Amino acid sequence: MPPKRIAFLVFPRLTMLDFIGAYDALRRVAAMSIDPGVTHRVIGTDAEIVDESGLKLTPDSVYEDLSKFDLLYVAGGLGTVTLMDNRRAVDYLKTWGDERPLASVCSGALLLGRAGYLKDKRATTHHQAVELLRPLCREVVTNRRVVDEGRIVTAGGVSSALDLGLYLIEKFWGAEARAAIAKQMEYRGYSPL
Repeated sequence: MPPKRIAFLVFPRLTMLDFIGAYDALRRVAAMSIDPGVTHRVIGTDAEIVDESGLKLTPDSVYEDLSKFDLLYVAGGLGTVTLMDNRRAVDYLKTWGDERPLASVCSGALLLGRAGYLKDKRATTHHQAVELLRPLCREVVTNRRVVDEGRIVTAGGVSSALDLGLYLIEKFWGAEARAAIAKQMEYRGYSPL
């Protein structure tokens, strides 16, 4: 069953493209009437998020209860290394449980790994985070941009956020939905792979 309520986790020193790449694709599911009931929430670890370049983002909420969401998307960036040792953030991720789908891009996989979601899974991440991810998963995949392990999907470096957004659209809403959204994104100047 396709997710209806999507949560995006953001945090200080994230890479904004890690968030925006997939967000832009996934928001179009409702906007293009592919599935008008799909909603999104941007959940932060802080009331104001400043990315690694100084760009500010105001999330919809801070550490919002995750029980009402169907898909959790975790961005990456330099801030993931700090969050790996942040007990509140890791415990918060653990509240997601073992049933609903999870996705991460770039070093966001480090947070999924620290929360225990990747211990028996293959995963990918940014090439500079491979050694940090290695003890947190069964196998680090370095030759694929997107790794799908069933309910958990990880994507490689920053630009793969676009790939991941489109991949999730196809996974949950089908190839026609992916093609329609990719076409609209190309029209607006994007060129997804």
